[in-house]
Amino acid sequence: MSAREFAPSVTRRILRITFYAFLLTACGRAASPGPPPALPPLPGSLETVIIPIAQDPPTFNAYLTDTGYEELMGELIYESLAEMAPDGSFYPKLALELPTRDNGGISPDGLTVTWKLRDHIVWSDGQPFTSDDVLFTWQALSHPDNGLAEVTGFDLIDRVDAPDAYTIVVHYRQPYANLWGQFGGRGLGIFPRHACGAPGRMLYWDCNTQPIGTGPFLLQRWEEEEELIFDRNPLYWQTDRPFLDRLIFSIVPRDEVRTDMLRDGDAHINLWLTPDQIEDLQDAEGVRLVSFPGRWLLRLVFNLTQPPDEDQGDSDASPSEAARPHFALADPRVREAMDMAIDRERLIEEAFDGQGHVAYGEFYRGWALCPEAAQAGAGPYNPEAARALLAQAGWLDLNNDGVLEAHGTPYAPDEARLQLTLLTHDDWDAMADAQRLIAEMFRELGIRVFTDLVGPEDLWGNWEEGGLEAHGEFDLDLWDDGYPGIDPIDYLTWRYASWSIPGIEDGGAGGNVMRFVNPEVDRLLQQVHTQPDPLERRQIFCQVGRILADERPMLYLVYFSDAHAFSSRLQGLVFNPNDALTWDVINWQLAP
Repeated sequence: MSAREFAPSVTRRILRITFYAFLLTACGRAASPGPPPALPPLPGSLETVIIPIAQDPPTFNAYLTDTGYEELMGELIYESLAEMAPDGSFYPKLALELPTRDNGGISPDGLTVTWKLRDHIVWSDGQPFTSDDVLFTWQALSHPDNGLAEVTGFDLIDRVDAPDAYTIVVHYRQPYANLWGQFGGRGLGIFPRHACGAPGRMLYWDCNTQPIGTGPFLLQRWEEEEELIFDRNPLYWQTDRPFLDRLIFSIVPRDEVRTDMLRDGDAHINLWLTPDQIEDLQDAEGVRLVSFPGRWLLRLVFNLTQPPDEDQGDSDASPSEAARPHFALADPRVREAMDMAIDRERLIEEAFDGQGHVAYGEFYRGWALCPEAAQAGAGPYNPEAARALLAQAGWLDLNNDGVLEAHGTPYAPDEARLQLTLLTHDDWDAMADAQRLIAEMFRELGIRVFTDLVGPEDLWGNWEEGGLEAHGEFDLDLWDDGYPGIDPIDYLTWRYASWSIPGIEDGGAGGNVMRFVNPEVDRLLQQVHTQPDPLERRQIFCQVGRILADERPMLYLVYFSDAHAFSSRLQGLVFNPNDALTWDVINWQLAP
């Protein structure tokens, strides 16, 4: 989940991304040569770029947290076996080449994949990068104590061999369509065995906060709530890169101060702009604005099971039965009625200053765009139809006190009142505004809604930390989230598969906090893991989307775009919808 700054839309446009990666795997054609060639160095370009941000990153390990800042800085330090270019194709990074069927890197049955590594790379502390570091990364990400194997697709791997210092052989139990993107991604990459810690204790690694990488920059100093300074890595394997000497991330919580820094020439980039910042910078001299579809999607999340510390509406259930149906939300008619009761346009205008797009589905960008699936279950704002559907489900206000009560409902005893608590996190004012508006819309139906703001650590903490979502201690949640890059399969599995329901076994790491169980979704997610053809994969995703639109384990409310501003002096920056902003930081330059 995200605790990041609001990333609004400037132009209300959606980019469509052509995706060839899996066709290349299937057909064995030559892979993309990589990102666009860099510009030649500019005179005097070896300077410092200053980027003010609102808060410190939690860590530099984007596998553990998801605020956007760890991705931004992780790209400076960690590198992947392969990376994704703006057009959606993969290109080799730490690997010499992409494994394909033609070059023998992928076996005919797709179960054995051989990666050849570059043999001249060292970590920023001078230790050699070898296949053992890739092996260590796999050991950590597949370790059950870290709870990440299903998220990253590593649960499909039987074993990984390192026959020599620069060869990695991955043995899969079944073909995995996202194999090129498996050892990396946005701010992700290979970790050094010698600098991190035990594979099963990733949460406590030294390298989470004191990173050692193969990337173009190294962390020189971190003063919390002040600044993070990254210096050019003198041991970087691309010896003519990066062009810049230093990057400084200044911690500047106030939006208007970050805006002034860019306008006055004291900073070079302003990230995730608010509507006010966009207006302030629209006509600023020497400042350029850019907007593109982001990954952030505002969601209303239902807990389909009864919270363990409540027994309203299910007094006959055994106290030890933690997974009994929620007294109201387990009924799909109630969820559909609540969907029809939300005026999304009003939500966008009043909570988000008009910056957003009406959302009805999970798949809204890139090659997996599936608008027909979204429309399968979505209806227009219609509170009257919502009231009728609630009445059909047995929720009526017969005592005329303004709150619906149960009369023959499936999971609640008669006379039980329809009252729910709606939670959201407390570090984004716009989210609190959206929470208030949604609660008002539900109250107009006769649903009594209590609102509460909680800290992100309370809402999203793991099992040991007593996270409310991990333990299922909520009725309704409101937050924004989305899948990184352009391949949604790992995120979808983590979010919707029945085996991703958080529990004590996985330390609360599963993302299916709705406790949603649908055998057909499980089957389709397993199928798409092994399907290399992107056209076939899109059809499967659309099937998943239609089921989600019909079942409504969560409601999709608003899509956001990422808006950034940068100094016209900053050159060589290429925006990549499939990666963090700093993906091509090696090519950044400052014009004199």
